[in-house]
Order: sequence, then C-alpha cells, then structure tokens
Amino acid sequence: MLADHHECDVVVTAVAAVGTLVHADGYEGFIDQTKHPSWWSDTPRAAVGDRMRAVVLDATRTPPRFSALPSDVQTARSLRHTEPLARLCPPPGGGRTVKWSAVEETLGIVLPADYKRLVQRYGGGLFAGVIWLLEPGCPDAMYDLVAQTAEREEILAELWEAGEERPSELHEGNARLVPWGYVEGAGHFLYWLVRPGVEPEEWTVILNEGRGPLWESYPASCSQFLLDVVAGTTTSFYFTNLEDIVASEDRTCFSPNSQILSQ
Repeated sequence: MLADHHECDVVVTAVAAVGTLVHADGYEGFIDQTKHPSWWSDTPRAAVGDRMRAVVLDATRTPPRFSALPSDVQTARSLRHTEPLARLCPPPGGGRTVKWSAVEETLGIVLPADYKRLVQRYGGGLFAGVIWLLEPGCPDAMYDLVAQTAEREEILAELWEAGEERPSELHEGNARLVPWGYVEGAGHFLYWLVRPGVEPEEWTVILNEGRGPLWESYPASCSQFLLDVVAGTTTSFYFTNLEDIVASEDRTCFSPNSQILSQ
C-alpha cells in the first residue's frame, strides 16, 4: 500500500498535457507536469516507457499524486522517519538554524537531509535519556558534530594502528566513519558509514561499543535508528532493554542541549 513520502521506481504508462500516468509497485499514480524535471529544466519531456525515481506526495488522491523532482525526493527522505519520531517524541520548540554549507565544507561531505531536519527541529540533545544527538556549533565539544568527527578519527586511527580490528564495513574502498550520536554513560558512538558513490540518504548506522572493540551495523538512517529506539522496536543489542534503565515516561522525551548544558 502506498503512503506519503514513500519512494519507488515508476514507469510512465501514459502522457497528457496536464501530466503523466505512472505504474509504481503495483499501483497507478499521477505526476503533474510541474512535478516532472522537464518543467524546470532542459530534461526531456516524459515519454511512455520512461523509468524514474519518484515519491508519493498524496496517497489519498485517486490516483495517488507523485513527484519526480529531486528536491521533493530529498524532502521525502527527510520526512519518512523524522515525522513519526516527532509525533512520538515531540520537539521542545526552537530547534536550530545552521549554515549547513559551512559545516559540510569543513567535514568534506554533504550531510543527510533527515539529520539536518532533526537538528532544525530539535537541536542537539538527548533522546530517550540515552542517545545524545550531536550538533554543529555546540558549546560543549563532547556533543559537537565537527569536533567529534575530528576527535573520533584520531582516536580510531590510534586504536587500529595499535592492532584493534577494524569493522569489516571499512575494508571496502575509501569508506569513512562520521559520528552523529553518543550514548551517555555507556560511551558508545553512533556513526554514519560513508561510502564513495553512496548518497547521504542511503548511509547506514554503525555502532562502536564504548568499552570494547565490538561493532554493530544497521541498514537504517539516523532518524530511523532513533525512531526504533524511542518506539522500542530496535533490534540493537545495546538498546533492547532500555526499560530497565529508562523510566517509561522518559522513553519518548527529548532534552535539548540548551536545557542540559545550562544546569
């Protein structure tokens, strides 16, 4: 069943002046001509048989409305798990306005759209009493995205040089780890697995335990990982028994840096 923000490959089945009919995952859909890249650029106009990536804008319409605009695809990726997370764990209000271009230039990467949305809505802070979302520009370097990226690269390089085994995921090409979360108390770090040629929205999560050499990887975005932890549906060994250490009323709470670090 199609749902808003769902992303899939579609095939054009008919073309009219107002838009195109498409077939997607066994369903029919419609792309308004203004939601096809040709309306905004020199991209060739849609033709029967064309295949493209599209997202569901409104699944309640008949037929459902899709968009093939890259900007809408990226927006949908940022909403897919951040919106359910916000319903389950409401943002405190405020959030952050960040000059992402400067941050990304410093890091040498483009950051995932869902992470940017999390920072914009929540700011940095603590989810479910255990996972600290790193943010750029945090006054405490321990919870600053840029500072921790540099520090963790140095620490991991020293550990591997001393003989600790690298996670198998880093054996391929020029893969890189960039931290986005920290588990208070246990010392675990949550990283994106950054691989050449893989879009930021397709990066997965990899966890390094705080007091040992073990790693866990998850085929999920950072927002999906947080949603699973908050909702209690995670498969991670390190978060399956949160009810033993986090009160039920705190499981769906977020505490912002502005509140915690001022204490």
